[in-house]
Amino acid sequence: MKTQTFIVSKPMTVTAAVKANLLGAGFVFVRNCLKNKDVKVNGVRVNRDVMLRVGDTVQIYYPDGALKTWQPYRLLWQDANVAVVFKERGIETSSDTSQNTLERLLGYIAVHRLDVNTEGLVVFAKHKAAADALNDAFANGQVQKTYQALCFGKLQKSPVTLTGYLLKDKDAGQVMISKEKQPGALPIKTVVTELRPKGDFTLLQIQPLTGRTHQIRAHLASIGLYIVGDGKYGNAALNRLYHQDKQCLCATQIKFAFTPDSLLYYLHGREFTAEPTFW
Repeated sequence: MKTQTFIVSKPMTVTAAVKANLLGAGFVFVRNCLKNKDVKVNGVRVNRDVMLRVGDTVQIYYPDGALKTWQPYRLLWQDANVAVVFKERGIETSSDTSQNTLERLLGYIAVHRLDVNTEGLVVFAKHKAAADALNDAFANGQVQKTYQALCFGKLQKSPVTLTGYLLKDKDAGQVMISKEKQPGALPIKTVVTELRPKGDFTLLQIQPLTGRTHQIRAHLASIGLYIVGDGKYGNAALNRLYHQDKQCLCATQIKFAFTPDSLLYYLHGREFTAEPTFW
């Protein structure tokens, strides 16, 4: 039997805590461990998905081979300063509360993020100077990111530039989009282009000209174009109807435009691309 021990850093269920700290652990794995009373919370065995508090200690016991072998990334490029990887769905890029992240797995510095259920290209810095150079480039609009999404419905006009305002609801863990400025809301701009239809779905190319939390998912949903499989901003009825439970959003392209004084100027004009797995 193997044993894993971790301390809870924010209120969550046992299932959420195990999935966040044990690579490859899914719902069925945790359910079986609870059923067999192979989970302890503060030294006491539990057999149901109880709510945990900050500071609780969780121990989980499981047989060798019970966890699937899963490498949630593909390395596409690396040098002495940066690494570019393709992130699979199901793992966070970085987190203050989870051990199960690409940043910890790679041992590099994440300078931007993809949502846990979004796949695609992520750039990591291998040291602080490279992180500073990348952060400056992102802040100054010198990194162009392009995404592809499979959506329900059709785009009325292509290309189209969507504008609006995005307001975070931290308690709910999501954002809201409005056409008019609201207190605390930030301006957003998203360029959307139709690539090709596929039955009742449409493959779209998206360029977020502003980089806000959940911008693409929420902005598309605000005009009735729901990303297939999106559990937060998508259309639950359509996802059930078409048996879709995997979010079809992928970061497919990153292009750099560094200035001559940048440590990373040798990557100026360099473009990295990847294909989505859902098309």
